[in-house]
Amino acid sequence: MKKSKAARMMKETRVRSGKTQQQLAVDMFQSREYISKQECGKRKIPQVSTKYFVEKYNNPWLALEAVNEYVGWGISRLDGPAAQKDNLHLQILLEDGLQRAIKVLGNVNLTAKLNDMNSIKIDDVRKSAEIMTSVIHFSTLYLATVCEDYEINWQKLWKDHHQTLYSKRLLN
Repeated sequence: MKKSKAARMMKETRVRSGKTQQQLAVDMFQSREYISKQECGKRKIPQVSTKYFVEKYNNPWLALEAVNEYVGWGISRLDGPAAQKDNLHLQILLEDGLQRAIKVLGNVNLTAKLNDMNSIKIDDVRKSAEIMTSVIHFSTLYLATVCEDYEINWQKLWKDHHQTLYSKRLLN
C-alpha cells in the first residue's frame, strides 16, 4: 500500500517537534496505536488531527494533503521531479498564472444568459476555469509557504479573512 503524503507529513511534524507517538497521543486524546495507524497510512487522518496540527504547529500542509486524500482532488504540495524547491519558482508560477487569468477573464462575460449559448464563448469560460484552478492551487501553496517560512499564523489569516467577509456582509 502506498503511504499517504498526509501520513508522512504527520510523522515528520511529530518527529520535528521532538514528540514520541505516546506524547502526541496524550496531547490529542487518542491512543498511541491510533496515532501509529494514522502515520503508517492504515487509517485516514481525521479532521481533529489536521486541526490539531494547524493550531499547534501552524502546519497547513497536513490539512491540505488530508483533504486531497479524502476527496480525491485538491491542493497538493509540489514534489514531482520537475518541481523546484525554491520559493522564487513558486512565486513565478503564481505570477504567470495570475497574468494569464487576468487576460482570459477579459474574454469572459458571465452576465450573458446561460440559455443563449451564442452569447457565451464556452471555450473561453472553460479556459478561464482551468486557469483559475491553477491560480487557486499556486495561491494556496504560496500562502502556506509564506506562513511556514515567516511564521505567519495560517489560522489567524483565515479567521481575519472570514471576519472581513462577514463585516462586508458577503457571508452570513
